[in-house]
Amino acid sequence: MHFDLEHPVLVYACDIDGCLAAVGHAAYDLVALQALAERNRASEDDPTIPALTFVTGRPHAYVDALMQALDVRLPASFENGVGLATRHPYEAWLIDEAEAARGAMDEARSLLEAHDEVFLQFGKVASLSVFDATGERDVPALAAFLRAFVAERSLGVDVDPSTDCVNLLLPGIDKAVGFEALCETLDLPEAAVAGVGDSVGDVAWLRRCGVSIAPAGAVSEVKDVVDAVSDLFDVAAALEAYDALIAANRVLAAR
Repeated sequence: MHFDLEHPVLVYACDIDGCLAAVGHAAYDLVALQALAERNRASEDDPTIPALTFVTGRPHAYVDALMQALDVRLPASFENGVGLATRHPYEAWLIDEAEAARGAMDEARSLLEAHDEVFLQFGKVASLSVFDATGERDVPALAAFLRAFVAERSLGVDVDPSTDCVNLLLPGIDKAVGFEALCETLDLPEAAVAGVGDSVGDVAWLRRCGVSIAPAGAVSEVKDVVDAVSDLFDVAAALEAYDALIAANRVLAAR
């Protein structure tokens, strides 16, 4: 993987599932994650190494743990754009639009919790990750079921299929909104950020990055819009891209 940059990449934003962790709740590749952490830690003293952060659908508690594991010092976007979190100071907050619209998601949560054909991922506050409990629906079938469920009840939430679940999102709030809020918080142009993602929900924010990457396991909608597609999967691809970005920054700095 090779990049020819016109401007340095200052931040490397990663989706988690399918990019830092293999899909299907597989075990972490701790050796590769340690390598990511070492590079990220070195970014504090070496301006050619982009600092690491996340743009993910995972809830805050999960993101907080991974921020500690990889020594992420920048703010991170969690739960499909609804909020941002930092380690130092230890804070997490919802963007204004999510805070104002939480009632619609609370109604959807209440109805789905009473439905025995699905179960919800714990920990989310302004979005939902819905999993099939029947063992009979794949993600497209679950998405079709949820679209009908939402429409019949006029719930006012969006249906967003992911790799192994279907997310329910507040209208107008997604990873792209979270990415915008992240860049505003960092006072950083979007062109100075490289991003890696793998699912349909990553397309919009990856389009806005200065450099965009997909792992080998990404869906075609992502592969069609990014600057580079790795031959490697999940965290191996993320690490390959990190090293390529560092190398490109160093070439640019030497000009």
